[in-house]
Amino acid sequence: MSDRKMLSETVYNLKQWLCYPQEFRISASKYPGLSEPLEALADLAERTSTSSQTTSKKEEALLDMAADVGTLVWRIQHRLAATGELSKPLQRLSRDVERTWDALTQGGIEIKDHTGGDYEGGMALRVITSQPVSGLARRQIIETLKPTIYYRDRIIQMGEVIIGVPEETEMSKPIDDIT
Repeated sequence: MSDRKMLSETVYNLKQWLCYPQEFRISASKYPGLSEPLEALADLAERTSTSSQTTSKKEEALLDMAADVGTLVWRIQHRLAATGELSKPLQRLSRDVERTWDALTQGGIEIKDHTGGDYEGGMALRVITSQPVSGLARRQIIETLKPTIYYRDRIIQMGEVIIGVPEETEMSKPIDDIT
């Protein structure tokens, strides 16, 4: 048998082992020299698919950790901003927090605070509560409890917000409620 024909048969058998379920494979026993390598390839293919699932779980765990770190950095940044004038140690801490934020951004993590934005129904946000606020003309996000965190434009943590709604006035109440 020529080398070319043997190579052709080997590729054919490899395809049988990798592409078809066992019940549809042509037995490799008629090619005694190939059964061991083909079984080894099948084992390798199975381990590779299992390790890719493990990799997926590891990636998911890393993204969960990135979401937690992003939330903590966001909270620290807001608390530092609320203190007003910063002492020297707090200024250094603020710079470290900014560098951490930048590192997350460079790694593909985006942290979005929704406070002050308009709220439209159907937004990818978890609304914790809504409360009437005087002076509002439309629904607005008055507080972000947890930021939305994205990894390469995919949400890895949904934001949690409090919505302010316009207060009801005598004109906006249903007629049945006016006494």
